[in-house]
Amino acid sequence: MQAAGGVFSIGECMVEFFDRGDGCWQRGFAGDTLNVAWTLRALLPAEVPVGYVSRVGRDAVSDAMVDFIAAAGVGTEGISRDPERTVGLYTIATDAGGERSFTYWRQASAARRLAGDGPALADRLRGARLVYFSGITAAIVGPEGRAALLAALAEAREAGALLAYDPNYRPRLWEDAGAMRSFARQIAGLADILLPTFEDEAAAFGDADPQAAAGRLAGWGCGEVVVKDGARETLLFQNGEPSRHLPPQGLRPVDTTGAGDSFNGGYLAARLMGLAPAAAVPLAQAVAARVVMERGALIPPDTLRRAAGLPVRAG
Repeated sequence: MQAAGGVFSIGECMVEFFDRGDGCWQRGFAGDTLNVAWTLRALLPAEVPVGYVSRVGRDAVSDAMVDFIAAAGVGTEGISRDPERTVGLYTIATDAGGERSFTYWRQASAARRLAGDGPALADRLRGARLVYFSGITAAIVGPEGRAALLAALAEAREAGALLAYDPNYRPRLWEDAGAMRSFARQIAGLADILLPTFEDEAAAFGDADPQAAAGRLAGWGCGEVVVKDGARETLLFQNGEPSRHLPPQGLRPVDTTGAGDSFNGGYLAARLMGLAPAAAVPLAQAVAARVVMERGALIPPDTLRRAAGLPVRAG
């Protein structure tokens, strides 16, 4: 994949609380797009810059969040500050099979205004090698923010950036289904890589199977579509040609939080490191399989590198 510069992920990081299993809750910071940035930072060569683009408050928890992101080696220059808002929060509950459910508090989230200044957003993406974002990003910024986001993305792509998008459909975040479907068509014609989950696509568009979802998205203009489907086969649809890849079987997940995000980060890192799509899928599956064996969305970078078959970094 030919492009130069840094890698950027755009979206909302939140305060995360999850039950440790001993009656206590542990605080962390996570969010779908930050989870992808975390995985990219863990797997990509150290000399490739990975940055996060978002908006937070000016309070103590926002400061702690930015410090956490920076400590992970992810650039924070693209995180703006909002004097009137703070960051969102969610809790995770998991059942005996590791399936998770979430409760959110995000109405006061500053990230809802991350696209409020379109020219500034475009400037943050200048010189990008790859830009990643999700349907959650698109949903929370609202109609005006989406227009500014699309303009900034189009400008970045015109300058040579690759665009990757996970629809990550969450109905409650969109003003209506029509807005979601309209945006889906627009971004499918702009993105270089789409990373949907079949369950989401079936809910949003009524697709009967992963191939129907991939065919629809490819028909809207994207040449590289990877449809995730949990423990079932991942469908890669490249330039109209499908291939199916079975992920590791027999796992007993502890927590499936962040599985799809870690897959996305693994896939994009593999592609940026020169792997073909058919080789990038198994690497991404191995990374996601490792993530579901621990609690929380983020696991140590060395663990991610081992899962991907990469050497652990010295020091």
